[in-house]
Amino acid sequence: MLRLVIEDDDGKTTVVPLIRDEITIGRKEGNTIRLTERNVSRHHARLVRLGATPATVFVEDLDSYNGVRLNGERIADKASLKVGDLIQIGDYALALKDDAPEDQPDRAAAIERAATAVHQVEALADEQKGRLVVVSSNLAGESFNLDRRELIVGRTDENDIVVNHRSISRNHAKIIFRDDAFTIIDLASSNGVKVNGEVYGTASLVKGDIVELGQVKMRYVAPGDSYVFTPADVEDAEVVAGPGMGRLVFIGLMLAAVAVGTFVLVDRYRSGNGSGGTDPATVVSQPVDVSAGMDEGRRLIEREEWEEAGKAFGRVLQVQPEHEEAQRLRKKSASEAANQRRYNRILKDVDDAQWADAFFALEEFPLDSQYGVRLGPMRERIERGFADAELERGLRLVEDGALDGARKVHEALALKPFAAVQAGKLQDAIRAAERLAARPPDVRPATEPPPVAVNTVAPPRRPETPVTDAPPRAPATRPEPRRRPDPVAAPATADSQPTYQELMSKSLQLIAQGRREESVGLLLKAHRLDPQSHVPHQRLCAVLPALGRTVDALTHCKLWRAKEPNPAYRPRIESLIQQLEAEINP
Repeated sequence: MLRLVIEDDDGKTTVVPLIRDEITIGRKEGNTIRLTERNVSRHHARLVRLGATPATVFVEDLDSYNGVRLNGERIADKASLKVGDLIQIGDYALALKDDAPEDQPDRAAAIERAATAVHQVEALADEQKGRLVVVSSNLAGESFNLDRRELIVGRTDENDIVVNHRSISRNHAKIIFRDDAFTIIDLASSNGVKVNGEVYGTASLVKGDIVELGQVKMRYVAPGDSYVFTPADVEDAEVVAGPGMGRLVFIGLMLAAVAVGTFVLVDRYRSGNGSGGTDPATVVSQPVDVSAGMDEGRRLIEREEWEEAGKAFGRVLQVQPEHEEAQRLRKKSASEAANQRRYNRILKDVDDAQWADAFFALEEFPLDSQYGVRLGPMRERIERGFADAELERGLRLVEDGALDGARKVHEALALKPFAAVQAGKLQDAIRAAERLAARPPDVRPATEPPPVAVNTVAPPRRPETPVTDAPPRAPATRPEPRRRPDPVAAPATADSQPTYQELMSKSLQLIAQGRREESVGLLLKAHRLDPQSHVPHQRLCAVLPALGRTVDALTHCKLWRAKEPNPAYRPRIESLIQQLEAEINP
């Protein structure tokens, strides 16, 4: 029998026999195999088994965000599997095995094939090679060569660069060489990628940048940089003495960086003018180059070419590493590039009527992005599509007799004010099915066929019920007994107070319309209704800075940090808090 061996990021293994012809894999409930890490999409992949013995097994990528890798290579759509193949989904490794010993290549062989596939990448010339040198106390001084056009960094042996630390994901980041520069890309890792303390999805590296992968800090040594690690460079070590050798080394490095930058400018001027001597005009050439680079970056931002804009500001920072506007716009470019991809993905989900994916992605979309504002007019359509799709799913569960599942769908719908109508319809269908199931079997006439669907329309005249010992049913026209109204599903009236969910939904609409001041009042009311929820603080943390209320924003950001249940958001929250504290105490 074929089996799927699943290993998580901590080395825990689970064995799943392939007894079904189709197995779905994803983060959302309802999948055959549920993988709960955030770098797994809600509906990530599917395994399909065809034929008997020997069976053919295919793995299919369900248009997931981070993709599916087979033996180290990302598949485009679907691919056939053989025993011993290694599948990578987020932080999970899945190996296909057979009970027959002779057909069981061990996992090490699969990893070796995957590693070999990854390593078949073009090598760089000596003058193009760079390095990453660890400057944190863990692994301090260890150096990793950047000697190929594409490198995968991770904790396990199948990666090109192996950083063996518990905070590093199995496949944490990718480093690529293009346009004569190295770019680092976060592979949806658990602890993210930071460059100079800022969280990035993609960032071009500049000489001297400090790259953080989890709890490991590394200094980027650019091609031609003669940097040599010393113990004074360890950033997270406690310095007991006053300003001594460590500080002098730091000042020396800064002066060296300035000297190298000046040399680059002088050399660039000489090569452009053909002059062999030093010219005072070289002093003026620096602001001209920087100004042109900034203008180019701003034009690219206007055209929403975010990645190219990030490169333009990166080139400015090669000349002036402390240029604050270039740093800010480079960070914005990286953030909006990621938001643009998420925005386009939502548009595709809407076009494909994938309402659940579109709705949940919309709920998690950053409020401070310009693409978030564009999604505002689409919210009503997405919410309606999601509610209708969930109603349809719930009705299918009712028809299949899976009432427990239908009740869970109803509970989720009832919590959403925009889905009150759909929740009511599903509740009626569930109650009708419950009444039908509770009716004694001998009450139904012998000629009446069994019900095939809950939503069938009753005929004008119902056949007489045979006389039995069972109590007679109530007439169809008799109203149901009064029941306590559902306070969540029922819409708010003029005399009733709005619910937490209604306040949160209305606040989002106001933010999308640019009415931030009004949204703040609703978010504060929502916080009073549910003091334990972190979501009002999250939205206030994003809205208040735009109103100039920096101190209030900092308070709510810290409350968000204290209540946020998902550790993956912590780096982003810390970054926001640091920015606000820097504005308050420059």
